[in-house]
Amino acid sequence: MQSYIPTFDTVASRLAALGYSETDAANLDTLTAAHPQLVLMLNADPHQHPEVADNAIIVPEVLKSLPGPAPHICWASPAASRTLASRFGVLKYPALVFLRDGGYTGVIVGLMDWPDVVHRFAELLAAPVRRPPSVGIAVTSHTSGACQ
Repeated sequence: MQSYIPTFDTVASRLAALGYSETDAANLDTLTAAHPQLVLMLNADPHQHPEVADNAIIVPEVLKSLPGPAPHICWASPAASRTLASRFGVLKYPALVFLRDGGYTGVIVGLMDWPDVVHRFAELLAAPVRRPPSVGIAVTSHTSGACQ
């Protein structure tokens, strides 16, 4: 029996129906200025990364289980996610990037068991702002390998 995997348009419709904001590299800073606590959902094609569709179900349920005010949730299309992923050192999808006052506090990559994701969500909402990891890029020059 083959399972149903929705298109990203279907996932996007669900996220919009939940009241989550769509974002991209051009307007993310505007959203972070308007919302002191923000969780950015980075996405990919659900047919290549089926967990993307799962995250659209899991995130609202996690928010219901946490005390206090919920952070604002925003999401990016697969194309916008690729651009934003490099800004936050994300190499795998789906990813949830946690931001406070525009600063990075951490990321959840992929899916986790329920108690672990709830704990990690709470932890990252309270975590201090830090520098996001960078995507590892080998640096070479025409003198690579030569002693200087």
